[in-house]
Amino acid sequence: MTATNAALQLAALTQHKRSDMSRYKIAANQFNTKAGKILLCFFFPVLLGPVNNLAAQNNLVPQGPIREYLEHEQRMNYDALLVEFGNNKKLPKDFELQALLALRHYPELRNTKINFIVDDVSIPLSSRPHWSSMLRSAKNRTYQIIIDNELEGTRKALLLKNQPFNAQVGIIGHELAHTIYYLSRSFSGIAGDALCQLTDCRIKFERATDSRLIDYGLGWQRFDHATFVRSRIAPASASAVTAENGNGAYMSPAEIMQIMEGHDIYSD
Repeated sequence: MTATNAALQLAALTQHKRSDMSRYKIAANQFNTKAGKILLCFFFPVLLGPVNNLAAQNNLVPQGPIREYLEHEQRMNYDALLVEFGNNKKLPKDFELQALLALRHYPELRNTKINFIVDDVSIPLSSRPHWSSMLRSAKNRTYQIIIDNELEGTRKALLLKNQPFNAQVGIIGHELAHTIYYLSRSFSGIAGDALCQLTDCRIKFERATDSRLIDYGLGWQRFDHATFVRSRIAPASASAVTAENGNGAYMSPAEIMQIMEGHDIYSD
């Protein structure tokens, strides 16, 4: 074999090996592309899940006050609200949606254990920590919101079942504003609050709760509740709706409106 022929054969062999290497690289790239697509299809939903959950949370938590909740519009949101705000909650029978709509204004209560109880208790609504959990830390207590279902005479207007939907959200929101307050209270502080209910300081206590509710964006719902109840209990008295003197334990519609007018989140 001449040197020339040997050189030609060596060149051909080298070119052949280069062609094989190119085919291997192309095959490897194709495999990596397919594997990448498979991995992307598998992991993309996993990665996207938290983003979607965050978006859902942002959509469910109101960005500001809502003038009126309409039951037929909100009914379609029930399942999503239940998933987001129903954790550790025993919701009140027949008022589940109203409770969830009120809860969405209090994201701090998302995982707080709250039992709603509907019973004949002679008090329209009340809120308190359950006695058996009083010595626990605030976030680990169980809280109760008790809703009466039997009252007589003009007091029937105080029953949740007799009130408009938006007003129901408002008064449940008032009771949840108590729960928010209890989250910052120690055992001795709550004991002091219980004694307060037996004196005139109860007036200041309840009015502070209405102010807290307004801060959380439920002012319009509480306004509708106050307007409805006062128009039924004292229909002949204009002062029941327009009073601004602040003598009662609960704010009048005029007082609520006055606060909302001076509140930044109600400016729109």
